[in-house]
Amino acid sequence: MPRSLVQAHRILAAGLGLFIVSHLAIHLFALGGAGAHQAALSSIQGVYRNRFVEPVLLVAFALQILIGVRLLARRWRETDKGFWGWAQILSGAFLVIFILAHSSAALSTRHMFKLDTDFYWVAATLTLAPFKYTFAPYYTLAVLSVFTHLAAAVRFGWPGAPKFLPASMIGAGLVMAALILPAFSGALYAIDLPPENAAYFEKFGF
Repeated sequence: MPRSLVQAHRILAAGLGLFIVSHLAIHLFALGGAGAHQAALSSIQGVYRNRFVEPVLLVAFALQILIGVRLLARRWRETDKGFWGWAQILSGAFLVIFILAHSSAALSTRHMFKLDTDFYWVAATLTLAPFKYTFAPYYTLAVLSVFTHLAAAVRFGWPGAPKFLPASMIGAGLVMAALILPAFSGALYAIDLPPENAAYFEKFGF
């Protein structure tokens, strides 16, 4: 595998990782209620949703996926993967699936159904049955995969890193998921879905 691809993957990961981690951090504001999350989300949406930045962001994700799949194929061919090799493969593969599914769902919701992908869009998937039974583990794995993939990158790309750091990063992912999901699932406070959000899910027969 050309070293240039590895370098490109790392450079893209630096920018996209900042976007993803900040996005997850914004979700922590949901601990303070729907209004707090909406205000925090609105404060950054203008940065990445404008007509200049959003296409660049989508292209960057597409390139990262293409490069990442090639790197995962190389890791897959290794005979002695070990724990961190498998962690990198499984987390990377899940992130490919999640990014493709989540991005396409968000774009279609906004542009085809004219519904904002805000607090209530996420909350609906975690409060309405049967969606909540699949989306709760789905989102948990997504958050955990982000931190696991970053941990594997540290493990392989930073030989001098403290030994406890990669495992601690996975632990941080579990904590992040444990904080975010209850806030969107109605476990911390009652969530009343707006009529337009309920109507959106009725389009799928629920």
